[in-house]
Amino acid sequence: MKPAKRSLWGYGGVVEAPDGAIWQLVSSSRKNTAPAAKQFDSIVLLLGVAYLPAAKRFYIDHEFEVARSFGGRYAEFVSAPGDMGLALHPRKSLAKVAGVRDFGDGSHRLVITAKEGTFTDPDGFVWESNPAA
Repeated sequence: MKPAKRSLWGYGGVVEAPDGAIWQLVSSSRKNTAPAAKQFDSIVLLLGVAYLPAAKRFYIDHEFEVARSFGGRYAEFVSAPGDMGLALHPRKSLAKVAGVRDFGDGSHRLVITAKEGTFTDPDGFVWESNPAA
């Protein structure tokens, strides 16, 4: 959808999976200085949310600890080494980066598994309990 280039998050691009899900793949480096490697330092699920302060409060109330936060623009939560991270960003901003509409008419096949509890966040993202996760 968008070729790799320097962006807000680093160096990366946007692809659409066969199921219609849109993925933004980014390196923390702001330059394309090395050959592609098949190694990841971390993977962060970045959810687009309607109103970041409310979504952030929801996750804090569900015992997520904030690692970094930049006002109403970005929030990232603490994750254990080797676990996928979770971050929040306003939906409109992410849609603009991906070049899609912001009202959520794309793929809704994402179900997130958690070690404890089943819940749905204010933006409709479903978390299912998986004690083995």
